[in-house]
Amino acid sequence: MNKPNDKESRASEASTAVTTPRQSVLVVDDEENFLTLLKWYLSQRGYEVHAASSADEAFAFLQQHAVDVALLDIRLGGRDGLSLLEQINKHSPSLKVIMMTAYPTVSSIKQAFDRGAARYLTKPVDLQELSNALRVSP
Repeated sequence: MNKPNDKESRASEASTAVTTPRQSVLVVDDEENFLTLLKWYLSQRGYEVHAASSADEAFAFLQQHAVDVALLDIRLGGRDGLSLLEQINKHSPSLKVIMMTAYPTVSSIKQAFDRGAARYLTKPVDLQELSNALRVSP
């Protein structure tokens, strides 16, 4: 009877290991450079990243695909992120939404949380704070 060596044993364990699905994130921002940065940063950390540059594009995507978290900029060309947040909560009330803005105001913070935001981040976004926000369940 041959005993498997360590290499064979590890290969066997790896092939039978259950892999957990990657958490998916929809990033919505009309600033192309920032969108590219977040896509790169999140994908490097194992997230499945989808991107949209407008509220309408984001909502159309969400009607066809499920994601775990939506990361929305408040100021978007056309419809703003707060109206998108409201629309998302009607369509997918359990979806975790994190709002971002370079122009924080007491009013926008209040509106974001009143409309169901899980977190509110200011730009430039601290990437460690973003990572922490994505890990914490709503």
